[in-house]
Amino acid sequence: MHNETGLKMRILVTNDDSQDSPLLEYLLEELKGMGDLQIVVPKEEQSWTGKSISRFEVLESTETEIAGVKACVVSGKPADCVNFGVYHLGEEKPDLVISGINIGYNCGVSYILSSGTVGACLEANIAGIPALSLSRRMAAETYHRWSNERYFNEEEEKQIRREVKAIMTEIKEKIMKRDDFLSEPVTWQIEMPQDLAEDWSLEAAYLGHSFYGSLFEKKAGGNYGHNLQKHDLDPRPDADVNIIAQGNVSVAKLDIRVLGQDKINL
Repeated sequence: MHNETGLKMRILVTNDDSQDSPLLEYLLEELKGMGDLQIVVPKEEQSWTGKSISRFEVLESTETEIAGVKACVVSGKPADCVNFGVYHLGEEKPDLVISGINIGYNCGVSYILSSGTVGACLEANIAGIPALSLSRRMAAETYHRWSNERYFNEEEEKQIRREVKAIMTEIKEKIMKRDDFLSEPVTWQIEMPQDLAEDWSLEAAYLGHSFYGSLFEKKAGGNYGHNLQKHDLDPRPDADVNIIAQGNVSVAKLDIRVLGQDKINL
């Protein structure tokens, strides 16, 4: 792909699941040949860090290789990775930031505000750069296996890789070739189901009004640890969470420029 000047597109890729995520490798395999790839990812998992920025920590960066692509690993958060990649790794800004593929979905307002995957994209938008956020819902067993043991079994790996390839093919054809795809500093929010329907499609979605309750439970010794108990789901059929529940892929558009633009009457 090329940018508006006709030059090869510069694509900055990051995630919040760290350099170890197999879904990062699957994504890079699908992006090879699309442009000049620049990879900047967190050293350790940064889920639920939103768009937070390191303030007092010292960022350390090291070089490595992921899926045969030269990559930079940063001891910070996803938004740190984007800011670092935009302003410190080249003379020109990237044309596009792609974040993901997140292990677990990010449907609904409360989740996108908490997501490091989406936070990286919002950091790109602040820099005036369009972004693509990619997340995939996981079966509970698959998600917990990754969280606790850091691996997918062979069957899970084959399914995820196959479905990522199919979905990315559609995204490249129907989203990334749109005339307005690179024209505005917005985030294209893509949510993938845990099982694609046989007749699946990309579906335009509302960002769901899905909200969670308590995020913590009491542990031994009186301390508290993260444990999402329950959350309310948007009942609208075209809300993101319900689109992926049907085995389809939801596509929503996030524009930070519209926040706080409804003036009240005093």
